Amino acid sequence: MQPQVLDLLACPVCSGEIKQSSGRRLECASCGRASLVHEEFADLVQEAGKPDPAAPTTAQQLMESKAFVRLYEVAMRPFFARLFAGFGSHVPSYREEFDVYRSWLKLEESRKGAWLDLSCGAGWFTDQLAAELPDATIVGLDISVAMLKKAYEETVGRRNVEFVRGDVRGLPFKDESFDGVNNPGSLHLYADPEAAYREVYRLLKPGGVYTASTFALNDRVSSRLGVRLTGIRRTDLRTLPEHLEKVGFTDYRLVKFGSAFVFAVTKP
Repeated sequence: MQPQVLDLLACPVCSGEIKQSSGRRLECASCGRASLVHEEFADLVQEAGKPDPAAPTTAQQLMESKAFVRLYEVAMRPFFARLFAGFGSHVPSYREEFDVYRSWLKLEESRKGAWLDLSCGAGWFTDQLAAELPDATIVGLDISVAMLKKAYEETVGRRNVEFVRGDVRGLPFKDESFDGVNNPGSLHLYADPEAAYREVYRLLKPGGVYTASTFALNDRVSSRLGVRLTGIRRTDLRTLPEHLEKVGFTDYRLVKFGSAFVFAVTKP
């Protein structure tokens, strides 16, 4: 693991400092919790020597399917984006979506620092961040082992990329570690999006920008039924600015594509 990435890590249990005790093992200096470093990623979810926590929802279980992951970027994500945005709505291509992130994250003004691709999935946006910021440290984080392995394959050759397995409810990083956080197409998978907002706020540096995309509530969809069947939770756009402001974010910006939307906020 690159030293600059190791310096960003914190124990997901006690927030203690993480040390590399061997080439394939990380250990918390405070509580002694041990984690393993695989070829593709450092695993801060499964404690070394203990069972791996099971995926809690249908949607997250799908993210561990090798067949689903192979088709994710080319077919699955575009299909579900059209489904949840509303067929007939303009759903942005990956490139269009990334152009919004690039502008709001001010990548053209950035050169170095550390940037997080949160819930990176199969790694398309991680790869784009790495290409835009070749002198920066790019960290892709996801809870899915299958997705992280695919993301690693997609970014082989990018020397400025590292992957970490982590849980968004307790991100394994030190306070004020990142210059920006990109969180594309994942908020609807989180059991507690507000907890994710608090975690992102904690690890952003002052002036750092958080960008994300997900799907809004609409009158045609039963959100309770969707949550029960899939674990997918749509966002109420009427209350989203209030929730983000409550955490401490400012400068709320929004672009809608049918029931899909992209937003950005800043940590003062």
